[in-house]
Amino acid sequence: MQNDQDREILFVIIPSIIIFFALSSAIVFFMLYFQKRKFQYVKEKNEREKQFAEQLLQSRLEMQEQTFDSISQEIHDNVGQLLSLARLQLSIAEQSEMNDKGLLADIKGNIGNALTDLRDIAKSLSTSRIQQLTLIQAVEQELQRIGRSGTINCSVEVSGNEQAIAEQKKIITFRIVQESLQNILKHAAATNIAVGFEFLNEQLNISIADDGMGFSTDENIKAESGLGLQNIIKRSELIMGKATISSTINLGTKIILTIPYV
Repeated sequence: MQNDQDREILFVIIPSIIIFFALSSAIVFFMLYFQKRKFQYVKEKNEREKQFAEQLLQSRLEMQEQTFDSISQEIHDNVGQLLSLARLQLSIAEQSEMNDKGLLADIKGNIGNALTDLRDIAKSLSTSRIQQLTLIQAVEQELQRIGRSGTINCSVEVSGNEQAIAEQKKIITFRIVQESLQNILKHAAATNIAVGFEFLNEQLNISIADDGMGFSTDENIKAESGLGLQNIIKRSELIMGKATISSTINLGTKIILTIPYV
């Protein structure tokens, strides 16, 4: 009788022990599995952040290089011409026996304009300078520099309440706008440039429009000559934004940037 009771106890205890160890093993397995998944997720997240930082840095370097090329050309075309003219005028003044006050005033004016252009160019290149300004102020300064040539009319329109965007995103956005403006100067043969800022609840819309020669959008964005346009699209996506480009031959081009604040 006692043996039967012992066997019954064993029949209860042994399965219970087996079930306990099975459950413990399952719990340990799932803990290790989820810990591994968590570690993998953190690792992948760090890799994505690293790749994003590298892409962001690469884009900033590319934009700076393009900006340097554009500025170099502008110094050669504008500032160089002003200083060459001033040098020629000084030579004339040197050879003149009379003190021509009008000529001296022209020389002073040309040198002053060259210095102003150089200061504006330096401001447009300086990231720390851009950080001190709002996005609107930075773009306005760039348009003032372009408009000073007297060949292009530039205007800015703002709607909604201005909101700040993340610092890194502000710099990239300004460089995208700057690249868009440089494309207009190089290719559009425009007489008017209009930039619009529309501040919405979750995002900022920036429009950059010109009245230049325009182009066939689909063909040019895909073609090698449209690499500048492709860069604008890719760099907008890099900061979680979007660039939409529309153009009509002889009717100008319009770029709309949609940029979230964060």
